[in-house]
Amino acid sequence: MDATKDDDFTFSMVVPPESEVAVEAKHLASRVDGIALKDGLDPQSNQVSPKEKTVGSLSFTVTDSSSSNPSSNESSEILKASSARKPITRTKVPFEKGYSQMDWLKLTRTHPDLAGLKGESNRRLISMDEVKKHKSGDSMWTVLKGRVYNVSPYMNFHPGGVDMLMKAVGRDGTFLFNKYHAWVSYDILLEKCLVGVLDDAKVKNQEV
Repeated sequence: MDATKDDDFTFSMVVPPESEVAVEAKHLASRVDGIALKDGLDPQSNQVSPKEKTVGSLSFTVTDSSSSNPSSNESSEILKASSARKPITRTKVPFEKGYSQMDWLKLTRTHPDLAGLKGESNRRLISMDEVKKHKSGDSMWTVLKGRVYNVSPYMNFHPGGVDMLMKAVGRDGTFLFNKYHAWVSYDILLEKCLVGVLDDAKVKNQEV
């Protein structure tokens, strides 16, 4: 107790061991194992109704909420299902003889003009309209992250097959590329197929 405060007192009541309150408390403790609780679930409404219990002079309400929220189990199943989703995989086409990736690397070292430049610079600006015109034969252009490539020589070497690569011809193939194999170093793989750089200014004007 703080001596500086004369009015600061704390009172406590000590109950004698044989008092009426102590006896009833012991009696309640001895009957805990004998308390039986019934399920308050209403089968018609699927709702849990509380149950009132009285032991001696002690009254309490018991509510079983373990089954009151069935959606919790459903949500956990949804989370399990979503976490089990597999990433997008591409179908690989068996290589024909002479068209493996090693064969492609050899070709890039020996072929004089895979891009089909015919003496033109591969640093020139190319409009998207021009890209759309090159869709067949030995001149099939696509755009990958702002660079224009002639993928015609690479068609038969593509692990995903010719049909898959054709989806990117004459258009910007960046989205498809990132969707299936964003980790591939396309700039090294198609270095000798580089035709030029996409003219961003013309693309923005076309969008407007």
